[in-house]
Amino acid sequence: MRRFLQPTIYCLLFTVYCLLFFSLATWAYDSKTPYELYHIGDEHLAHWEIEEAQEVSTTLSRLHGDSPEALYLEAKVKFYQGDYNGAIKLMQGRPKEYPEGREFLVFLSRVYATAKDFVDYPTPHFLLRYVPGKDEVLLDYAQEALEKAYQEIGKDLDYFPKEKVVVEIYPSLESFSSASTLTKKEIETSGAVAICHFNRLMVLSPRLLLRGYPWMDTLAHEYVHYVISHKTRNLTPIWFHEGLAKFEESRWKSTMGRDLSPVQKHLLVQAMERDSFITFEEMHPSIAKLKNREDAALAFAEVLSAIQYIVQKGGYPLLNEILQGIRDGKSVEEAVATGLTARMGGNTSVSFEDFQREWLTYLRSLGLSKIPGLQVMATKIKEPGKKEDSPMEIEAEEARHFTLLGDVLSEENRPDAALFEYEKAYQYSGLGSPQVLNKLAKSYVFSGRLEEAERLLDTARGYYSDYVSTYITLGDLYKKKGEVRRAIENYLEASHINPFNPVVHQNLAVLYKEVGQEEEAVASLKRLSILTKTERTSPP
Repeated sequence: MRRFLQPTIYCLLFTVYCLLFFSLATWAYDSKTPYELYHIGDEHLAHWEIEEAQEVSTTLSRLHGDSPEALYLEAKVKFYQGDYNGAIKLMQGRPKEYPEGREFLVFLSRVYATAKDFVDYPTPHFLLRYVPGKDEVLLDYAQEALEKAYQEIGKDLDYFPKEKVVVEIYPSLESFSSASTLTKKEIETSGAVAICHFNRLMVLSPRLLLRGYPWMDTLAHEYVHYVISHKTRNLTPIWFHEGLAKFEESRWKSTMGRDLSPVQKHLLVQAMERDSFITFEEMHPSIAKLKNREDAALAFAEVLSAIQYIVQKGGYPLLNEILQGIRDGKSVEEAVATGLTARMGGNTSVSFEDFQREWLTYLRSLGLSKIPGLQVMATKIKEPGKKEDSPMEIEAEEARHFTLLGDVLSEENRPDAALFEYEKAYQYSGLGSPQVLNKLAKSYVFSGRLEEAERLLDTARGYYSDYVSTYITLGDLYKKKGEVRRAIENYLEASHINPFNPVVHQNLAVLYKEVGQEEEAVASLKRLSILTKTERTSPP
């Protein structure tokens, strides 16, 4: 009997403690003006402390329920919780009298113009929102990437959100721009096709980009930002945020963090030679605001390599110590220095300047090399009538000229003559155009020169891993060779970049059935049905 009562007494004591604590907190709030309480709640929102903001909002409503401050704070809390309709209803009353209230209502109304059409697709740990239509093809893929990211990144960074994370898939550039506050120029300059903001993940449908983008990695990338923001009260500076998100974005599909790509290695060597690094300060407030895509790509290469260096020094324990230090109020400079000093046994003090010098030494030790002709691929928004592989995108004039000739000859059903022109284009473009590499490889496949095509496509995949046509051509090649598993692997990779190509799902359905993977074949047919159904019902 005593053993039974003892836990009950402890529970009662804990309940009394909580009530006393809440009463003291409420008493402390009672003496504050509505303006002061509003700013306390707003400060919690700025630090992504949604529950704490909700508590302040509840108290403010109880004490001053008819004040514009109470309604404004309640509206902002609802907005951060993803309740657009509830936020707008509250803002249409007295909060419009509050400073910035009208501006916030205009912003809310713009976002709600799309959000009102969202349909919810819940998963165990996420709430996906999308507009019905072709974007339905993203849902099961998105669930796979996000749920795996939840587990693996959660273990890495020791954080698992209690509430479902809201993920919104935006159906147009205008709606994404309004919700994310990113301009079209910033999107195209930095490739910022997704953002973690306002306590949610917002992504641009890959349907809207000319060649899609690695959107499943991007979902994981933005989820890392979500974890960091909550884990550190939104106090982590942009360089550490982006570096860690870049490092962790592949963890949903890999046991290792992201490695530097060939283009990133090329840019880092170039920066070392010219002493033209983007400073961490210049990256603030967003890499998306840098002046061109080369600067943005270099910035991502720098911050990824900086995180790689930190991981080499102390692994995830060191990363988590730094994040905890930031949460506790240390600057990132102090947190990094403290963590690295501890790794030296405390006998040698390491400053942030020491970290930066050692990071550069680490970069030089990697044996990176420049690759002549390598290009930073531009983020291209799809425009009406614009082809996916327009030769006009090829930068080298001679290569562009011969590619155009090759295209004309190919359309005239003169494959041998087209191949001859593509070979000349390749002589001028080298590694500078994945488009030329693909057109030449397709010509080799058509003429039966499969080994040459495979070598060329492997080169293209190695240097331009996000170029979707490479994976489709490789899928076609392996299908022709009868290597079904390798064909499936490449078609699947293509769908992870641009899942809106019905031919990819059609091929996957056939090949899955061929190897006895009935469940996967049915899923591919379902995606094909979504795309063909919405194609038939779309207005002319």
